[in-house]
Amino acid sequence: MKPYFNLKITLLVLVCFGLLLGFAAQAADSSNDSPLDWWQMGMTLAGGLALFLFGMDFMVKALMLVAGDRMKGLLATLTSNRVSGALTGAAVTAVIQSSSVTTVLTVGFVSAGLITLTQAAGVIMGANLGTTITAQIVAFKISNFALLMIALGFLLNFIGQLPRTKALGQLILGLGLIFFGMNLMGEGMGPLRTYEPFLTLMLQMQNPLLAILVGALFTALIQSSSASIGIIIVMASNGFLTLPAGIALAMGAHIGTTVTSLLASIGKSRDALRTALIHTLFNLSVTLLWLPFLPELSAAAIWLSAHDPSLNGSMDVLAQHVPREIANANTLMVAIGVMVFLPFVSFFVWAVNRLVPQIEEEKTSNLFKAEHLDKAFLGTPTVALQAVRIEVGDYQKQQMLFYKRMVALIAEPEMNKLSRELTNLQKLKAYQQEILSYLARTAQGQLSDAEYLGYTELMLILHGFESMRTAMEDHVVQVLNRMYREDIKSSETMLNLVGQLTNEVAKSMENGLSSLLEDKPEAAIEVVGAENKIEHLIQEALEHQLKRFQGTEKRLSIFRFEMEIIEGFKQLYSLSKRLAKAELAKDLARKAKEGAVKV
Repeated sequence: MKPYFNLKITLLVLVCFGLLLGFAAQAADSSNDSPLDWWQMGMTLAGGLALFLFGMDFMVKALMLVAGDRMKGLLATLTSNRVSGALTGAAVTAVIQSSSVTTVLTVGFVSAGLITLTQAAGVIMGANLGTTITAQIVAFKISNFALLMIALGFLLNFIGQLPRTKALGQLILGLGLIFFGMNLMGEGMGPLRTYEPFLTLMLQMQNPLLAILVGALFTALIQSSSASIGIIIVMASNGFLTLPAGIALAMGAHIGTTVTSLLASIGKSRDALRTALIHTLFNLSVTLLWLPFLPELSAAAIWLSAHDPSLNGSMDVLAQHVPREIANANTLMVAIGVMVFLPFVSFFVWAVNRLVPQIEEEKTSNLFKAEHLDKAFLGTPTVALQAVRIEVGDYQKQQMLFYKRMVALIAEPEMNKLSRELTNLQKLKAYQQEILSYLARTAQGQLSDAEYLGYTELMLILHGFESMRTAMEDHVVQVLNRMYREDIKSSETMLNLVGQLTNEVAKSMENGLSSLLEDKPEAAIEVVGAENKIEHLIQEALEHQLKRFQGTEKRLSIFRFEMEIIEGFKQLYSLSKRLAKAELAKDLARKAKEGAVKV
């Protein structure tokens, strides 16, 4: 997965903090009424922020190690409708603690064709709800145990023998760093509680539009709404923010985090861009929905937090209650937003299709080109193998289209068409090699038994593709090319026989491939059952040739060419039967296993 943040972004954030503190220091010096130690404050704030972001990144990576594979698999499979998609997105994000990661994965799934744009819209809405769990965790006042968590996490990571134990240690360590970073930022901000220019600046956050803008810009910079809202809660814990200002900053954070998904869509399909735009439109819609009702949202958050609003006077009281109220308001805001806009998923899809209309290139871009193989899936073999299966299905369609064009050339060979199909053969070869290379990379990690079985099946299918392509090239296309150059044409009777044979072979090719790819034993039985009919047609063609056989050189050439073409179709059937028998063997083993379990 992509890192939650990178070093360049972190350094940029720290530089921005330094500049802000520099301007504040200059203002303090000009007023000569503040004895603040700006250097110490700057180091504490910058160091606390760095630890906070690093802890967040560490925790996300550990969570992905502990449950990421299952969550990615869940995300790719449990999205049959908008409701299940939203629940899946919320569940995945609640576990991996990053709506950015969920959204980036969703963009990749749409680009790879694993889920549709409509399914992705539901996932993204749910992801925004799942990410509010982070704010709830941060709002709990357990920062006093930060150093204990760091020590415990380090110990588990250091002495743990199992990967899951180490990942659990990294998770606890990351969480400890988050709270330790929050403590440091709180200490750094402490002297500002009596610094009038800063308090005046915080009062300006009462303007919701300004607060939304600040929250959006800051989140776009660090690419994490969870981190931004965590920092907002730190500020609230020091009494700097009122509840309406904190909610407005959180709204801005949700808007700013959409930059991550927009960046993730760069270089991917136009559907991936549409997915990222749905994320942006949804977060903007939620903000616009609640902006006129900030007082009501604040009142609801206070009620949920069981806090008496008449106590809101002092900074200490604000510091005690507002962090929990911001977390509750954030969850309430997104939860109601999902319930309101989930029924209008089709409208969001329509809107992004108007913003990014389909172009002609999209309709033909998948020809001889892998569209579903995203490098981001390689870390999760289950998802990567599913992407390969979808890609193999597309390849099969292209190969069957090539087969039909090739058969049509037997009756009327044309040099231009033959040259074009020879070029298409090379494209098919490159296409198949691209799939094969990607599949090989999925096996570089550790595969479960089920994943290994899927891997070997796909390898067998791809090998079958290659053998079929070679048979078509050597025994049909090249032979037709030579027949054209020597001006040799088959008889009408022979063409009729070949026509029947090619139709039966085409059915067997499709059934043989789909039987193993889609686990259809009934299709495999059809392939095996077609053997007698195909053998009869081949024998009939041979007898026809022998009846008309003449000792002339031209007739001998016709006989040789036609028999070579028939041999090509015979090989294609044999290869299809091999795939079908592999499916039947798998089905037999499965039934035997089920019988053993019942016994």
